[in-house]
Amino acid sequence: MSKKIIKIEQIEEGGKNEKGDIVDKLWKLYFEEEEQRILDKTQLKELAQCGTSPPKTIYSVTRWGSTFKETLTDKVFYWWLIVYEDKNHTVLLPTAFYDLLYQGHRNEEDKKDIDKVKTEAPVNPALFTETPRITTPEEKEEIKRLRQEIDGEEAFRLGIHLHDDEKIEGDI
Repeated sequence: MSKKIIKIEQIEEGGKNEKGDIVDKLWKLYFEEEEQRILDKTQLKELAQCGTSPPKTIYSVTRWGSTFKETLTDKVFYWWLIVYEDKNHTVLLPTAFYDLLYQGHRNEEDKKDIDKVKTEAPVNPALFTETPRITTPEEKEEIKRLRQEIDGEEAFRLGIHLHDDEKIEGDI
């Protein structure tokens, strides 16, 4: 089950992502109940893209920081900028961005659940097992009679083989 994100911390020095690849920037996601997960830029972008409604392809995700010196705390405020492939963009406050990632994670889980149900469906033996077809003596007689009645030219036009004893030229 997905958990709400309470904070995202950017790791400037980079490092290894979950796959073991070395990347220039990483983000540490803090979840409820003190769980953590480290994502690289590609993974962050994929989660955001899964949460986007209506679905749009994301070109880039960037975090901006703004410092207001006039305040007593000199606190840095962060904004998330999402640029889509059609060059439209949106700026989100951290909580809105966290909700977008949360929704993306939920959509990913739903997709995995659907795929799991599809792969676990039992094979229908009526559709996927081969049953031998046996021609009855009555059917054999009817086939022989129809072969004798049909005109050779008509059979050629329909692509029907008239006699079992006929040989194709070149066969030995």
